[in-house]
Amino acid sequence: MTRANSDFRQEDAVEACYQYVLSRQTPEGGFCFYRYLPWGIEEPNAKDSYAAVSILKLLGRTVPHVEKCTEWLLAQQESDGGYPTLVIGHAVLKALRIIGAEPLHDPRPFLHKIMQNQGFTDPTGLEVSGWLTNALRCVELCREFAIAISERTSGEMEGWLGRLWGEDGGVGTPGPNLLDTDSAVELTVGLALSAPHQALNYVRRCEDLPFGFNLTPNSTACSLEVQRAGLKVLDYFHASPRQPSLIRSYAADCQTELGGFGRTPGAIAGLSESLCAMEILSMLAQGDAQAADLTGGS
Repeated sequence: MTRANSDFRQEDAVEACYQYVLSRQTPEGGFCFYRYLPWGIEEPNAKDSYAAVSILKLLGRTVPHVEKCTEWLLAQQESDGGYPTLVIGHAVLKALRIIGAEPLHDPRPFLHKIMQNQGFTDPTGLEVSGWLTNALRCVELCREFAIAISERTSGEMEGWLGRLWGEDGGVGTPGPNLLDTDSAVELTVGLALSAPHQALNYVRRCEDLPFGFNLTPNSTACSLEVQRAGLKVLDYFHASPRQPSLIRSYAADCQTELGGFGRTPGAIAGLSESLCAMEILSMLAQGDAQAADLTGGS
């Protein structure tokens, strides 16, 4: 029998991560990675709550106390439909969609305002990584709430993306790196464009010892985000990692005694980092299943 894509959910490490996620839920319903009952620290936040419900969805588990979680998420919206920041708005709106709830107020005016004021069509003077990340958040939410991106806006963003690609296929400043290259590919896809094939060549150059993927071709800097970025770009091009065992080992080394994952081995556990680890294991499991199908393995 071919190995199923969901096999990774049965692993002990995944179960430990699931228990970690449950332990991060606060009485208010939201989640907080640094929740610590002995000190009475109960500070749910949007980013952690989004990561937590995303993990639960990926694992096919229900959100505990979903009514309280929904109430907390809904309360983060301002009366005019906006949010304090794009980061908070993105996290809350995405989490609500995962849970199957809608915001109390129409968020589209907020999203239109963000698109107009954040410099997405002219990021002159903006830091490349921040521009890519925030533009991607906006494009995702526009897609979620059926907001059409005008041909002019899309064309201007396409033009800026085109200027970011380096000759080696990478994107980033002060030099190309795997994280920004992944963001550029994802934003390109979000705009219904095609990423240049050179991006795959760049990712392959980042794929090396000792961890599976490195931040740049000439370094051994790594993190769970770097591993995920490499896998995501390969997936876009329907390619497989050369040494998946190295990536698995790195992810395993990032798991803490709490069951959650830190961004690097020895780092404290966080919910965003744990989501990153679960996505890595999911993509590797899918690759295993596809390889088994091709070889007729059992």
